[in-house]
Amino acid sequence: MKKTIRDNYRIEITPDTWALGRKGQQDHNAMQRLLADIERAVQRHVNGVEQVVSLWDTHEECSHCGCVWEVLTADDVARGGLLPDEHSVEGEPVCCEAAVNEFRAERGIPPLADPGVIA
Repeated sequence: MKKTIRDNYRIEITPDTWALGRKGQQDHNAMQRLLADIERAVQRHVNGVEQVVSLWDTHEECSHCGCVWEVLTADDVARGGLLPDEHSVEGEPVCCEAAVNEFRAERGIPPLADPGVIA
């Protein structure tokens, strides 16, 4: 028979970032300083706390179009078919022409031959 076990009890604190404004909320160093201030305050004023840890989510996006960062895999390249052109390689972004051309320029690969092939 199934039974439910509860463990790993914890409290999650979400910082009030309103005072930092939008720019401050996007500044990783500013957010780390805010979390460190909250950690110190909790350790100083709250009894029964074993550990305070700062955590954050990380995701990657294209600096040109803002889409989630996705790249061609070795399987994509081996299969061919839907590749932008014959110069496509593993690791090449798939989101926008600007990202593809920047990636290729950094590696000495010719730019996309057919502009507009990637939305």
